[in-house]
Order: sequence, then C-alpha cells, then structure tokens
Amino acid sequence: MIYRFKVWFEEEEDINRVIDIQPSATFLEFHNTVLDSIGFKKDLPSSFFCSDDNWRKGKEISLNENGKIKMTDAKLKDFVNDPHQKFIYITDFNEMWTLNIELQSIQNDVKGISYPFVFRSNGKAPKQNEGVGRFKTVDETEFDEIANKLVSKHAPMIDEDFDEEGFGEEGEESDEDEFGETYGTEEEEI
Repeated sequence: MIYRFKVWFEEEEDINRVIDIQPSATFLEFHNTVLDSIGFKKDLPSSFFCSDDNWRKGKEISLNENGKIKMTDAKLKDFVNDPHQKFIYITDFNEMWTLNIELQSIQNDVKGISYPFVFRSNGKAPKQNEGVGRFKTVDETEFDEIANKLVSKHAPMIDEDFDEEGFGEEGEESDEDEFGETYGTEEEEI
C-alpha cells in the first residue's frame, strides 16, 4: 500500500506535487522527496507539523537534533490517523518556505515503481533564494524587456523633422506642444 499526498506552496496552490510514498517511510525520506521535487536544498532547518482541518500546527517532526521527534525516527504511518491527514511543512526558517500537505488517497503500490515517487508535478517552483516576494515576480532582465515593450507600444509618434526635445534640425523650437497644440511665441501680458 502507498500514501498519495498532494504538496503545494501555501502562497500558490497552482504550484504543486503529488507524491506517492510507502507508509513505512520516514519523514526524512518524505522531506528529501519534497525538496527534490521542487529543487530546494535539503540541509536547511526544516519541520513537519501535524495539522487539523483548519491548518493549525500540532506535533512537530524536526530535521535537526533539537526537535522532540526527529524525522529520522518518525514513520509516516505513525502520524496518519485521518483519511485526509494534513501536514504543514516549513523549510529554510530564514525564508519560512511553507508547504501544505494533504493525504489524497491510500492505494495499492505498483510493481516496478520505486517509492517514494513523484506522481505528478504542476507548475514551476520558485527559486529558493528569491526572498519573500517570490511568487508572480519577474527578474530584472524580464522587467526591462516588459518595460521596453510597453514603452515602444505606447510611445507617441515622433515627427522626423524634430528630435526628442522638440527642436527642429536647426535647433529651433517647435510651435507645437506634446499634444499637437500650437502656442504663441510672444509673452502674453497678464
């Protein structure tokens, strides 16, 4: 038998993984599989928390030696007591990457597949070191490309006889403002 868990970023449910894992697997194996599936480093402080239906944290299962329950010792089957068991997983405590995990089903294992196994992968995971504003953001190069496209699409047509500052070929000022309105050249009295 295997557990099928859906794992997704707390901030972005569209980026998710479906992981099949044996009940006898340790939380350390689950930790490694989750991080491999999203391309994160495995050596940073991390913890699983048993959760209720309202995503409130319960017992902590920790990677480091300070935790009361260690990932190396804890088996999944000892903490799954609900058909839709939920866990909250936090890795990299500086950045507080938080993933929600929910048991989707309990199935028969398939011959020829070695578990744990990433059954499905949806969405591209963010880069681990992008910081707090990591979802739906663009990097500096992408921003410049988008800005250039917007500027070129919405830039006013420039008359060929005038340069960008509104001066003609001989350096004389144009009689039109930026909206095509003509204006007087003499000072008006108030």
